[in-house]
Amino acid sequence: MFGVRIKFYKLKLKALTILFIVLMSLFPVYLLYNYLQKILRPKESMRRFFFWMIASFALIFAYTFLLVFLISLTFP
Repeated sequence: MFGVRIKFYKLKLKALTILFIVLMSLFPVYLLYNYLQKILRPKESMRRFFFWMIASFALIFAYTFLLVFLISLTFP
């Protein structure tokens, strides 16, 4: 009975650690996203909007890649 309880707490700790990593990594991405909007000013022209969209997709791709990489390093 105690073995099952300990395993449950280990799984819960793992889930909480992953959630903590995701939440802590959102802050720099939020700052980068706001910086991109300030620098590229997508509301001014269609060309700036498309360039901002490409930069945003690249940021999302890089964020997802690095997040999965970090979690896979943390929990092999």
